[in-house]
Amino acid sequence: MEPIISLHKINKTFKERPDLPPLKVLEDINLEVFDGEFLVLVGPSGSGKSTLLRIMSGLEKSYDGEVKLKAGISSADTSFVFQQFALLPWLTVEENIELGLIGRKISKNERKRRVAEELKLFGLEQFKNSRPKELSGGMRQRVGIARAIVTNPKIIFMDEPFSELDSFTAEELRKELLNIWQKRKPTIVMVTHIISEALKLGDRVAVLTPRPGKIEKVTSNSLPRPRAERSGDFYKLEDELYSLIKP
Repeated sequence: MEPIISLHKINKTFKERPDLPPLKVLEDINLEVFDGEFLVLVGPSGSGKSTLLRIMSGLEKSYDGEVKLKAGISSADTSFVFQQFALLPWLTVEENIELGLIGRKISKNERKRRVAEELKLFGLEQFKNSRPKELSGGMRQRVGIARAIVTNPKIIFMDEPFSELDSFTAEELRKELLNIWQKRKPTIVMVTHIISEALKLGDRVAVLTPRPGKIEKVTSNSLPRPRAERSGDFYKLEDELYSLIKP
């Protein structure tokens, strides 16, 4: 099967100040991501997970190595969900979601139809005229995810999308995200620092080493969905990942 994203010998070094030595954050990363899968990146703090995600998505341009997208896939087929919501405060919920469609060859009526569909899906209809500051963190991240999927992307990149939320809200959004993924089958690549979250969501989990980050192992996760977090198989896999990540 041809991968939808291929990474070959990715290296990344930050050279922030002339009086400090360069900081190598990624070293010799080789990784393939397949169409329709849910891949999760985990690793210790500072291992370069978010940097690698930004390189894969095209947001980070300065690196050595090659990122190759499957033929017929371009940056227009991707979207990004940020940790800090990244909503424009002067726009309404409806306008923030529609933002992803602006600049594409889509009629105004079609844009409105698509936005209305996502507003309904995420339970945001009654908040469509609200500004981000009027929303809770969970509602704001719902807007962020809605904006990402309204373009019907083939690939969605997510950088710790639930880390700013309380545990109950995060769990609800994980369930909503899984439902969307199972219905629409985009490829999702997500960064998290929570092992249980990686196992609840991921088909595969790629573990990075401490800095400079390398791929320690890519673990397949064949646990049946919905995943029983308190099962023996779940604990076994969780222990395996912890042993890989622990410095």
